[in-house]
This record gives sequence, C-alpha cells and structure tokens, in this order.
Amino acid sequence: MKSKFFIAMVAITTMLPTSHVKAAPTIVQLQVNFDDPENGQNPLKRTPMVMPEFYIDGYTLTAGSYTVGSTVVLKDEDGEVVFTSYIYVEGDTITLPSTLSGTYTIEVTRGSQTFVGEIEL
Repeated sequence: MKSKFFIAMVAITTMLPTSHVKAAPTIVQLQVNFDDPENGQNPLKRTPMVMPEFYIDGYTLTAGSYTVGSTVVLKDEDGEVVFTSYIYVEGDTITLPSTLSGTYTIEVTRGSQTFVGEIEL
C-alpha cells in the first residue's frame, strides 16, 4: 500500500506546472586582491581570511555573510565606476540600475582587503 501511495505522489508532483517556480539566486564568486604597495606581501600575516558572500538575482544583489562595513563598486569594461554602495547590515539588498547590461567587475572592499569578481547583468 505504501509503495502505491509513493508512486502516486511522485506522479502528481512531476505533473505540476513549474512555470511559477523561481530560480535560486546565484552566488557571486570573488577572488582576493592584496594591495600593499610597500612590499607586495600579504599584509595579514596572522588573520584568517574570510570571504564576503553576495548573491545576485536579476538586478538585486543581496549581502550574505561577512559583508557588514564593505563598499561595493561596479566597474565597466573600461574600468570606469558605474555604481557604488555601502553595506550597513548583513542581509542588506542592493538594487542595481536596470540600465546596466553586460559583464561588470565587482570590487568589495572591507578594511584593507579587496575582493574582486565578475557579474553578468
């Protein structure tokens, strides 16, 4: 009896329309960029590196973990700044201008650390 119920439930759930299902936000992949002009070495000798997390869904950028106090900058292909924002609280959302389209460099600066990645709009 249980197997018939299970088969019926699987059949029902696979026939449900999926057009209303929204895709999950995509995580923004960031790389670490050290900027120490004096000696070119890692200025953080004993501090563990914690990467900030951002998720993008359309034109909404959501700040995840380790983002409080970060400045977010978007740059176009020519290196020109097209958008800047500051993260005040974890989970903060940033609405990017809908006029932007294409690939942009995202720079997240937290203290002396800069994290760099790319986003597609």
